[in-house]
Amino acid sequence: MPDSSFPSKRLTYLLEIIADEAIAGNDAIFLRTLGYSIREMRVLRIVDDSPGITFVEIWEKSGLERSLTSRILQKLIGDGLLFRNSSGTDARKYHLATTPKGQALRQRGRVMSDALEALLLDPFPAENRARLFDQIELLGRWVRSDEYRAALQRFDASLDADRV
Repeated sequence: MPDSSFPSKRLTYLLEIIADEAIAGNDAIFLRTLGYSIREMRVLRIVDDSPGITFVEIWEKSGLERSLTSRILQKLIGDGLLFRNSSGTDARKYHLATTPKGQALRQRGRVMSDALEALLLDPFPAENRARLFDQIELLGRWVRSDEYRAALQRFDASLDADRV
């Protein structure tokens, strides 16, 4: 009997379901163990990886909504995990970095994340994991590329032409 766990075999549907379910399952563990959600830890990691990063850069790298990114940053700053310095050239702009407390939490989060990712990848033989990541990263680069956006525009325009 065929597996009917996923009613649609569309790639975008499967990727969304996998991501949503993995994040939801892991998020409860992150919150209970670290006191912060996966998305909060993602922002902390982005800042820790790029000291001096700006809000806009964090927002672009995180893939989160702008208002959610802002709320997360305010929480992390308020909790003493991040600090911000005003830009010398633009008073509206500030640069962020992690505090020692933020760096320690990030390290604990890394250990947790590595263990949960290993659990997620458990069905894959070790030799296939690197290939899986390579393929997903290739797809991610393509989706973010100017070439893909141009191809989408051409596709959309061809639909309009067909309707005329």
